[in-house]
Amino acid sequence: MPDIASSVTSPETVLPGPATTKRASGRTIFALCCIWSGLIVTEAVSNNVLPLTIRQFTDQAWLIGLILAINPAFGFIAQPLVGIVSDRIWTPIGRRAFFLVTGAPVVALCLVLVPGAQVLWHLIVLVVLYQFFQDVLWGSDHPLLADLVPPAQRTLVTGLMTCLSQVATYLFLRQGMPRLSIEWLYYVAALCQVVLVAGGALFLKERRNVSHRPKLTVRRYVLDVMGDRSLRRFAAVSFTQMLFTNVIAGFVVLFAVQNLSATRAEFGEIWSFQSLLALFTAIPLAIAVERYLPKHWALGIGYTVMMSACVLGLLAQTLTAFLVITIIWGAGALLTNVTLKPFMTEFIPPDIIGQVTGALNVFFALGRTAALLGGGTLISILGNDYRHIWSIALFFGAITVGISLSLPDLRYQARKNRRPEASAPISS
Repeated sequence: MPDIASSVTSPETVLPGPATTKRASGRTIFALCCIWSGLIVTEAVSNNVLPLTIRQFTDQAWLIGLILAINPAFGFIAQPLVGIVSDRIWTPIGRRAFFLVTGAPVVALCLVLVPGAQVLWHLIVLVVLYQFFQDVLWGSDHPLLADLVPPAQRTLVTGLMTCLSQVATYLFLRQGMPRLSIEWLYYVAALCQVVLVAGGALFLKERRNVSHRPKLTVRRYVLDVMGDRSLRRFAAVSFTQMLFTNVIAGFVVLFAVQNLSATRAEFGEIWSFQSLLALFTAIPLAIAVERYLPKHWALGIGYTVMMSACVLGLLAQTLTAFLVITIIWGAGALLTNVTLKPFMTEFIPPDIIGQVTGALNVFFALGRTAALLGGGTLISILGNDYRHIWSIALFFGAITVGISLSLPDLRYQARKNRRPEASAPISS
């Protein structure tokens, strides 16, 4: 096998960039679905199992939030660097695939060791390692949709990725959490990293990229995102959405256990219903968004639906109410999940996809870190009452709706202008 280090090339020596107008093959879509599913299972561990593991060592919400914030905090470093480097290298297994194949086994090893942690600092060291490399994997995965799938196909492919990843999440929550020990939940996630993430990456058929841009500087890096009005808005909605959703994702299991007296098994069974919802509706919803609905409206509707779940969360007293919240939250989240990522990629220059997605991921990471750190601290101040997550989420949800409705859907407008009834002049 050729030496990878000697195979890395500069952008001046490579072939033309990705042909994003060519339809993605079934093999490519399958590989993307596998990678996404493997990463989502590990996120399910981080959101739903890791808080319970940390709670065995401490019941302080601020400390739990601090440890949970390790993952997004590394997003400030890992994802931008991976994006920049992966735009500019070539290895025998591709650009983004190189990081996926090498990073996933490291995450898997850490996940296997986490259940054996005897003291809190042992756990923190392992969490630091696996969360850093998990962020490397996300930084490698995010550009792939724009790399390998044309704009008209991205929403459908995202629907497929969402559908299959939610099958994995449903099995993990519905079958795994009630039946497996916490140790085996970590082992299952480790297996998914090796088989789905690293294995799926080997089936990607990446193309070499080319860029004739001048040498990258800090100023140019910032202007490549912040100099474009639409990308500035996507950065803003990325930040506020993470504040909105991750104060729920990070602490909802503790809300269910503490405020509603749910067992770990009961939480897994109920929270898994949103994955079951995605299984049957993700693909038709993606098709409907692409054909009939402006994407900024799809985002606004999705976030509003999620806000209605937050209102119910403030009032919930029973597990039946929690089930209703789960279904409503899942429906809104599904609509935003199949919309935001493909929508955002339409505004990113193809020769710096990794660089720009890495920069945008900083805003995701900033919002997620603030949600976990700030949310945990605020909950501690308010008496360790996890019901407050719903009111915090409501506030940032309203801001997210306002920003998302200001995003322009240029492809939808172009399709509308091509309709026969749009040919007549419109009076002002």
